[in-house]
Amino acid sequence: MSDAPAPPKPPSGQPLVTAILVCWNHARFVRKAVESVFAQTYQNVELIVFDNGSTDGSREELQRLRLEYEFVLVCQENVGLVRALNKGLALSRGKYVACLSTDDIWLPEKTAIQVDFLERHPDVHLVAGQIESIDADGNLSAVPTVKRWGEPTFAELMTSGNYVPGPTTMCRVATLKAFGGYDESIRIEDYSLVLKLTHLGMRVVVLPDSLTLYRFHGSNWSARSLESELLEVGAPYRNEPEYRAFYRYHFPLTFWRLAKDGCKREAWRLLLSEPVPRTWANLGRGLIRMVIPFFLVKLARQLRTGLGSRAKPR
Repeated sequence: MSDAPAPPKPPSGQPLVTAILVCWNHARFVRKAVESVFAQTYQNVELIVFDNGSTDGSREELQRLRLEYEFVLVCQENVGLVRALNKGLALSRGKYVACLSTDDIWLPEKTAIQVDFLERHPDVHLVAGQIESIDADGNLSAVPTVKRWGEPTFAELMTSGNYVPGPTTMCRVATLKAFGGYDESIRIEDYSLVLKLTHLGMRVVVLPDSLTLYRFHGSNWSARSLESELLEVGAPYRNEPEYRAFYRYHFPLTFWRLAKDGCKREAWRLLLSEPVPRTWANLGRGLIRMVIPFFLVKLARQLRTGLGSRAKPR
């Protein structure tokens, strides 16, 4: 672990913000992420960076950046994102904390906008904003980003999905530490956090301002199926009336998919333990598939594939 020299005394009246960045194999992008922290118009920011066992040259790039900028660099084995964030929280000296992915970029006014808002609204515990999408080369995406802002409630976040963009959030350090940090049993830490806050009646606000460039590059963690992670997020609220809508929103066709793929035991377990959507597309088709032996389904697929290939002109 390399510790940065103590930062200069903060300007009067400007609270310290802790930025936490966790890197794992993002050598191509990490420089832009770090530079965006130091390009903030709000200057009273400490940066804590973790290299989580990178093997692609990220650690060497961070060590080069450490010669150019003052920040804390912790090189360690891969302990997972959430555990690394909690280690950063323990090292934090700030009043506010914001996490940054190493493939994203903060826009210059992000910290200034959020600190100003939190200072003026002491009853708000977390503030977020909007993202703009970029590609692997940093070009703005032609695909429009869906934007929503306001003050989400627990019921909204459970029944209509999460519209608090994780890459844009800033939270009070005291609030996070009162919870004991991020829940390390849940891998989608941002969704989990806003559910916890709103469930306890704490205010979360999403601003209309664009604050972060979110990079789509084909290997984003969120690009794969997140079913097991979303089940982790919802599990603490299984006894809440909103859980049925949470499950139906995130898993509308899961029973059908499991039955279709021959995972009958798992499909039955799901039907008995979860509020499976009782639609024809999900439950109806799924139950029909459940009574058909899977070897017949595979045989029908093979015959269909064979007939299709035979029908193609040569």
